[in-house]
Amino acid sequence: MDLRRKRIRVLVDTWSEIMLNGVADRERAVELLRKLYSDAGIDPIRGASTPPDLFDKEMISLYIIGKWGLGIDKEVPREQLERLFPLEIAIERFIERLLSSSDPSRVCEEEREFCQSLDDSKVARILRFAFTKMYFGFSTEEEFRRVLKALYQALPGFEETIRRFTKFFIAYKIGEMIARGAVKNRMEMSLAKNTLALELSIPKAVPSNKYILEVAKHYFQIPERIRREVEKGKND
Repeated sequence: MDLRRKRIRVLVDTWSEIMLNGVADRERAVELLRKLYSDAGIDPIRGASTPPDLFDKEMISLYIIGKWGLGIDKEVPREQLERLFPLEIAIERFIERLLSSSDPSRVCEEEREFCQSLDDSKVARILRFAFTKMYFGFSTEEEFRRVLKALYQALPGFEETIRRFTKFFIAYKIGEMIARGAVKNRMEMSLAKNTLALELSIPKAVPSNKYILEVAKHYFQIPERIRREVEKGKND
């Protein structure tokens, strides 16, 4: 079973526990996620580092699998959902507004309260939400790219946070290309990441090859030959 399927299984099992026990407290849900991921011996969606709030961030995955995969939003009382996922519901609404706007740079005029509450962590969660929805197959890569570019226009004060997430996304995509044999060596990796960065149009967002492998190992099987080649080469 690949890592995506294993993560889905953990998330479905977490929902089973929530439904069986009537969990309506976010902290209890986060602890359930932590325990069930640990029992499965895998990590949630993550980048190269392991932040202390990783499992609170993974509530995004729980919300997405629950709503789009299981239709939980039609079974669970709205009040319970709002207690479990207040941030995820707000982010979902903001993304919908962002994608429907003809001028993303003015979205915060309409969503003033939400935008005033933003910090680096919450901006990263907006992008994590869009990425996670794509990762589990409930939206397209094109939609993720639209969110990324629109957010870059809408939030000029958070360019560095958006740039960091762009590096993560490029690393994920190059890892995917390596796993299916479209990228076979360090030179092809460098070409692919620069091409993708140009397509995304986010300045200074090209990740190092070592960072790419550090991210990709959490999603794909990376051939040992490529790993050794990158480790021996310069960190370009």
